This record gives sequence, structure tokens and C-alpha cells, in this order.
Amino acid sequence: MRCVSSVVTWCNHYTSDVSLHSAFSFLWEFCWEVIQHCTYATETGAELHLAAYEALVYVLSALSTPAIYHLLDFVEPKQLNGTVKLPLDFLATTFLGNINSILTNGVLTRSRRAVLMCWKWLCVDSLLSISRCWDQNKSQLKSLGPLFSDSTLRTIFLDITESLENAGENFVVSILRCVRSVLGLLQFNMSHGNLSSLGISYEMMMQLVKSSWILHLSCNKRRIAPIAALLSAILHPSIFPNLELHQANEKGPGPLKWFVENLLNEGSKSPRTIRLAALHLSGLWLMYPNTVRFYMEELKLLALYGSVAFDEDFEAELSENHEARFEVSMLAQSPDREFTEVFINTELYARVSVAALFHQLKSLGTEEALQSGKLFLLKLLDSAVNDNDLSKELYKKYSSVHRRKVRVWQMICVLSHYVEEDIVEEVTSSAHICLYRNNLPAVRQFLETFAILIYLKFPTLAEKQLVPIFHDNEMRQQALSSYVFIAANVMLHSRELSAQRNHLNQLLPPIIPFLTSHHHSLRSFTQLLVHCVFSKLWPILQLESSKEPFIERRCFQDLRQYLAANTDCARLRVSIEGFLDVFDPDTSGTPSGIFTARPESSGFECVPVSVLERVNNFLNDVREELRDCMIKDAAAIKNEDLAAGKHNQEDLEKTITTKGSQDFQKKIIPQRDSEQAPSAIMGNNDISRLLFEIEEDDGMFNLAVESRKEAAETVRRSHQELIVMASLVDRIPNLAGLTRTCEIFKAGLLAVSDMVVVQDKQFRLISVTAEKWVPMVEVPVESVRAFLGRKRAEGYTVVGLDEFVFPEKTVVVLGREKEGIPVDVIQQVVDVCVEIPQLGVVRSLNVHVSAAIAIWDYTRQNHARRASSQSQFPPRY
Repeated sequence: MRCVSSVVTWCNHYTSDVSLHSAFSFLWEFCWEVIQHCTYATETGAELHLAAYEALVYVLSALSTPAIYHLLDFVEPKQLNGTVKLPLDFLATTFLGNINSILTNGVLTRSRRAVLMCWKWLCVDSLLSISRCWDQNKSQLKSLGPLFSDSTLRTIFLDITESLENAGENFVVSILRCVRSVLGLLQFNMSHGNLSSLGISYEMMMQLVKSSWILHLSCNKRRIAPIAALLSAILHPSIFPNLELHQANEKGPGPLKWFVENLLNEGSKSPRTIRLAALHLSGLWLMYPNTVRFYMEELKLLALYGSVAFDEDFEAELSENHEARFEVSMLAQSPDREFTEVFINTELYARVSVAALFHQLKSLGTEEALQSGKLFLLKLLDSAVNDNDLSKELYKKYSSVHRRKVRVWQMICVLSHYVEEDIVEEVTSSAHICLYRNNLPAVRQFLETFAILIYLKFPTLAEKQLVPIFHDNEMRQQALSSYVFIAANVMLHSRELSAQRNHLNQLLPPIIPFLTSHHHSLRSFTQLLVHCVFSKLWPILQLESSKEPFIERRCFQDLRQYLAANTDCARLRVSIEGFLDVFDPDTSGTPSGIFTARPESSGFECVPVSVLERVNNFLNDVREELRDCMIKDAAAIKNEDLAAGKHNQEDLEKTITTKGSQDFQKKIIPQRDSEQAPSAIMGNNDISRLLFEIEEDDGMFNLAVESRKEAAETVRRSHQELIVMASLVDRIPNLAGLTRTCEIFKAGLLAVSDMVVVQDKQFRLISVTAEKWVPMVEVPVESVRAFLGRKRAEGYTVVGLDEFVFPEKTVVVLGREKEGIPVDVIQQVVDVCVEIPQLGVVRSLNVHVSAAIAIWDYTRQNHARRASSQSQFPPRY
């Protein structure tokens, strides 16, 4: 029967004519014979039925696939003696009665009962799925009416809830599909019979979600199909609109609320659980906006979610497993499928889905959607102000606190469109608190974007709130830099000409004094922004025709000319060319504007490099140039002093030789004054002995200096001419292990993005002091290309991790843990890319392990080249 069913199913894929009707008739008759056959309370009879039910699984599976007209005669309701008979309904009740009788009479062993349970739910799944034959012809299904009675569907529902907790791994998907089918058929029966409810009580739903939760905890969470089936079954569209199932009461949260809470809390350890939950829930919330208000904490969890675990085989399983693809297709659709699918295999997917959800809810314009957006915005702002982590002012770059701060303000920017008159004061108050605090540039730029969007929407608030801040002499310099940036963008992007002129009159004058600030970052940043305002809005100022005093007009004109012509100001503008135009009032508050990677993106949480950060980098480079000049000048002055001292020494020795009888100043030794005569004066012998001791000390000092130089040169020569470029690696354990590897193989240099990492406790624990013995240099991510370019000019070969012969002077570039080496770096500065042959299934090695293999191979080749002239390579233990 399995063979026959498979052949019929295969033929049905290629032809759907009436020639297959006899085959389906045969299969249908077989079903009736097996299901109606009486059971026997003997082990032999039970085994025979078990074998028959195994064949029935394949027969029912084949019957759930044909076109509508093959089954129409079999399943359509029949009128007998004035009553309607439902063939499928009768089959389902008879089948459940017989198979449950075998399961309960105790004639089968435990293992055989488990097999029979598997056949039971596979058969029920196929019976309920026969209705899918009408998916392409809804009108035909409506004309037939219900295929199962409500009582039979509720009986199956109760049987499912009793069996869920003990469901085996091999039929967990089938039993969850049964839940989904029962709820879908109940919804169809309700719409067909004009009923007001499904007939599933609150208690029945609570029992279902708790039983399914026990099943979820016991099953394999590495498989997509069971997770997707669980979500589509328990969070079914037919029951999700029922607010009673979300609301809390004296017993606790509603069944669906309880299920979502537990799923997301447990799913925070499983990237694919969170990913699939975000996909399904965002689709349901978009369909039923009145349920969003019950899930503020869950939305916050999804918005801030980020896992270090990388689900590499998610897409592979989807492409290779038909069952996984089918179950994912049964989930609710994403609010913006085309946009969110780009992030499906990344940790960003959960928060991108939430951002897309609220962006779409705003376009709906319903009261429920608007209120939900406001509630979530206020929830996130409250967390940003009061949460222990999100309110911290001291935190490390790229730390978990840094990441969570970026995520919360990215989401707040998306929610800026929900700000209206009733909450704008509360919103701006929270924003000012956060702007005043110390925050890294990656966080501040989203704070600034949010404030700009609010002030562009409410122009009168700009003067009311910003002018007093500019006059506050106690305001922090970092906060003032942000407010100057906000004011400049409000002036530049105001849509109405009258508002733009008013902003210029009110906001530009209080900014001008910051051009003379003692704080170099604020001063340079203000110069940059004022020049930008002048260059774009000078005609609007109308100073030539203005009635303002002559001196004021001259001051502004001369200031404009100075900022445009000054060499240092021009250098600063060139260094950040294009960055000032990043803000776009139409896209900066949208999911695509926030999460789409841009060329200037740092690769960290989709965060572009901020203007202030670029200004600070420019100033740091200028300071380095100044330090180099000062060091060179100091060295030149010292050499001149040493030369002058040498001439003085020669003159002194000449004088001593020609005028040996000349007296010299007394050498006073307090401890010996009491013992010496007042007239004790050094003679010629004493002078000669003193000069000899000085020369001897100088000789010993010079010898020590030379010895130290030789030792340093020996250490330098012992390092290989291998540079490891690790600026793109940001995980501390990888960097620490890499430092240890570089020290063991005596790499010439290790480049990291931030030297602060060597102070990290976790780094020190893994590196075991290796950072003290290996040369390290800080090369920020945005400077990687320039650094590699310099090394190429010095004769190094740049290798981006096949058999490969490493040149003696080599720079090994390591890519990011997930994305690898950026394309622009590969195209512009990498000479050759090397791959490590792999035989396993997992996509790639850990970046530290790959680096260790490459460094060892370089060391092996380099040692072989020098073997003829150097001693054998010393082993390290």
C-alpha cells in the first residue's frame, strides 16, 4: 500500500485528469475497510491493526494531495433520512475510537504503543488536511459546507491536549499540525454557521498552551519545523483576536500572553526561536493592532535582542528541508517581507521586524495602532532614562551596554512618527536627560536624529527649548556639540521658508560664541556646522539688504570668508566630505534608513560613522602630527645641547692642561665639613681623579645604553616580518587568543581597532600577558585601508585569509566574525585571498583558529627558507 500510494501521489504531480479517479477510489475504499474493522483485545490482533494503520498513513497522505474532483464524490455531505452525513466526520470519530481502544486495553508493550501513537497522529493530520484540496477553490468549499462537525473537532482538540505532553520527537510536527487544522476548521464552521465563537473555552486554551509548552521544552530546538509548527498552531489567527486570551486576570496572564512570555524568555537562548517568533508575531500584530498593547515588554525584548550565537545553518535547512519550508510558509507574513528577508539570517532580524511592524502600523492610521505606537515609545524612553544598563554613562565601546543603547535609540527613531501634541513635552524631557548624559558617538547620533525629527515636526519647540540650553554655562561640552548639530540640521531641513528664517534668527546667534570655545571638539564641530549653514542658507540671511547694524553684517561676512578660506577649516571639511549630508528627514526615521548598511557604516549594529566621530578622528590625527613635530624639534635641540657640551668639555680639558696651577671652586661635602680644615681646597691631583671618575661613569653609561639598544634590536630582529590585521575582529575572546598566537610565533605586529581591549578582564584571562611581549598598534576600522596601503608601499604583501607561498613581508587581514572582509578592502588593498580547505559541514572556522593556522603556515615556510643559515626552529611548550 505504501508503494501504491507513492506511485499515485507521483502521478498526481504530473497529471490531474480522470484517469487517476479509479486509483483514488481504491485508496478511499481501503481507508474505509481499515478504519471500520473491529479491534481485538489480543496482542496479535493489536499488531495486525498496527500494521494496517501504518499502511493507512501513506494512503491518507496520498488522499490529501489530489485535485478537487477526485474526492468530491467521497467527502461531500450526504442527505440520508433527512439528516446530513459527513463522511470525513464519521471516519475521524471511528478511527479515534478504535485506535484509542487499542492504546488503552494494555495488550501492546510501551514501545509498540509509542509507534501506534505516531501512526495515530499522522493519520489524523492527513484526515484533517484533506480540506486543503480546496485551497485553490474557496467557493467550492463554501458550497460544500463543513466537512467535520463541531463536536468531532472539539473531541479531537481534547485528545490533542491530553497527548501533547508525551508526544514523541517523530510525530511532534504532525500533532501540532492537527491543532492548527482543528482551529482552522472550527473557524470555517463558525463563519459558515454565523456563530460568535469557536467553542474553545478559556480553560481549554490554557490547558493547550501549557501542554504545548512542556512539549516544546522536551523537543529538539535545533529543528525549524517543530518551532514553526508550534507557533502557527498555538498562536493561530482564529484565536489571536480574542482579547480575553491576552488580558491578565486574578489567575494571571491570559493563555496566549503566558505562552508568548515564556517562549521569548526561553527563546533568548535560541536565535532561531526568536527569529521565527518575531516573524509570526509581527504579522499577527499587524493584522490585529488592538492586541499590541498587551505585549510592551515582549516588544521591548525583541527590539533589544541580539545574540552572539550565529545560526549558520538556518538558511541551509530551509533550502534542503521541505517540511521546514512548509511550516515556515504557514506562519503569519512579515509586515515588510521584501525588506526584512534581507536580515533573515542575522541577529538583526527580530528588531528589524519590530521596526517594520510599527512603520506599517503608522500607515494604517487606526486609533489602536496609534495608541500602541505611543505606548511603546514611552516604554522605551522610560527604559532609556531609568534602566540600570541603558542609563549608564561609563561603558566600554562595543560592550553589551553599548549595543543595547544603540538598539533602543534606533527603535525610538522609528517611533518618532508617533509623537503628537499630547506626549511631546514628556518625550522631549526624556530626550534632554539622555542628551545631557555621556554617551559614545554611535549612541549620540541616534539621539540627535530623534531630536531633529521632533523639532522639525514641532518647529516652535526648537527656539523654546534649544536657546536656553545654549545660554546654560554649566552645560557639558559633549551635550553642547549634540545640540549644535541638532540646531544646524533644524535650520537646514525646515520645509517652510518662514520657519527656516525664524530658526536662523533664533538659533544661529547663540551658536556663534562656541566658535571660540576652549574645547577643541566643540570649537571645530561648530566651525564645520556654521560654515555648512552659511554655504547653504546665505541667501536666506539677506544680510546685504538687511537693516541690521553695519558692524553685525560685516562680522557675519568676514566670518563666512574666514571659515571658507582658512586652511585648517578646509582640511577638516575635506576629511568628512559627504558625512554632513547623511541626515535625511524623510528616511532617517524609517527602518530602511536606520538598518540598511551604508558605505560609511562601521559594521557595528548598522551604525554609520557619526560626524562628531569623524571630527574627533581628524583632530586626533592633527594632534599626532603636532606631537611628531614636537618630538623632532626636541631631539634637534637636545643634539645641539650635547654638541655644545662636548665643545665646553674640550675647552675645560685644554684649560686644565695649560693652567694646571689654577684654583677651582670648592667641592662642599656637608658630612665632612666638620672634619676638614676651612682651607681645604682641591689640588691638581684631586681634579684629575674627579675628571677620570666622571669619564669612567660616562663610559659605563654609554656602554649600558649601547647594550640596551643591541638587546632591543635583537628582540626586534627575532620577530618575523608578519603583520596580523585584526581591526575587523571585535569579539574579545578571539582577540585575546589571537594575541597569544602572535606572541608564540613572534609575529612582527598585531593591529587591533581599539587598544582599550588589552585592559579587559576577559582579554587578560585568555591572553595570559601575551600583549606585553607582542608589538601591538591601534588601527581603527575606518583606517584599515590607509594602513594596508602604507604597508603595501613598504613592500608587504597583503593576504586576506589552497596551498600558498607566503612572502617574507606579509600582512594577514582577518575578516569580521560573520561578514568576513569587506568587499572594498578586498578590491582595493588586498593582494591575494587564501582559503583553508575544509571537509566538514559547518561553513567556516572560528576567526582566531583560521588566523592561528595561517600564522603557523607562514612561520613554517619562513623557517624553511632560513634553515640553511639559522639554527633549528626552537619548539615552544
